[in-house]
Amino acid sequence: MAALVSKEVAEVRKQKFRRGIFALLLLGMILLFVFGCKGSDSSSVRIGFVGSNYSNHMDYEFSTFTGTESNKFKAQKGDLIKPTYDVTLTKGKITIELISPTKELVWKKDIQQNEQGMTELVLEESGWYTFLVTGKAAGGSSYLSWDVISKAVK
Repeated sequence: MAALVSKEVAEVRKQKFRRGIFALLLLGMILLFVFGCKGSDSSSVRIGFVGSNYSNHMDYEFSTFTGTESNKFKAQKGDLIKPTYDVTLTKGKITIELISPTKELVWKKDIQQNEQGMTELVLEESGWYTFLVTGKAAGGSSYLSWDVISKAVK
């Protein structure tokens, strides 16, 4: 009789253990789903988005664009950079930014209507710079190109 009770107690403990493991796995899966599905680009929307992004050039057309595209280039302290942009918008906003190797904002242009232009900047650090083109519910097209003129060539 005591052996039968011991087996029943052992079986009840096994069932409780399995339920506990199942509950922990379920909780882990829920946490993974809730927190693991949020990437850094989770708010990105690209409808009808086509274009190219290479060396010193970023060229896009889009029906709707919310998000950020980036392009890196290497430059030396004292180099001159000449970004040229041409943005045509039917809606929304485009922001163009140049970020230094130490993550400092070097230059920023907010565009809410058709605009084109060019600027010249002398770079204050050596290293990898990043151009960011960010759309906020934008429709239209954006073109950005740049030339880096070495301080040795000037």
